[in-house]
Amino acid sequence: MARYSDDHKEKTRAKIVDAAAERIRFGGFDALGVASIMAEAGLTHGGFYAHFSSRDDLLAAAVERLFDKACETVARFEEKHGEAGLDRYIDFYLSPRHRDDREHGCPIPALAGEALRAAPVVKAAYEAGLDRLADRLGRLMPKGGKRAGLALLGEMAGVLSVARAIGDARQSSELLAAKRKAIEV
Repeated sequence: MARYSDDHKEKTRAKIVDAAAERIRFGGFDALGVASIMAEAGLTHGGFYAHFSSRDDLLAAAVERLFDKACETVARFEEKHGEAGLDRYIDFYLSPRHRDDREHGCPIPALAGEALRAAPVVKAAYEAGLDRLADRLGRLMPKGGKRAGLALLGEMAGVLSVARAIGDARQSSELLAAKRKAIEV
């Protein structure tokens, strides 16, 4: 009988959560099927309940993971650019590249509408992630704090959502550039 390492269950759970996070960022909560995520992670459907009590439990973990990655992105900008980190992050966030990379972009515009209608555990994970990201971003702002970070995130995520909905790439890029020029932090 094969023995698993002590951290095997933790690594397996992380693999499932990562697969689910990528799926919901692009396709929303409805895109997450337990059987398909388990298959994508190279596991059987039957093993799901060894890691999660329900599909909503997995959704909440995936949402948490997406916000973890978003916080890590802000931290990388700060580490790489120091005091210019906030401006560089805003430039990135409001760029055509970020607009077009829905599979790796910010979870706020991707999931805001869905979080509103989600199960309480999923909605709570979204709200907690938003608070963490706002706090992280707010620490970079001259007149910082979580409220300032939340206001900036709301402004940028709203514009990014609209830019993604515009079919004309040139017009969409102009919107992003105009907002970037108008933002004062």
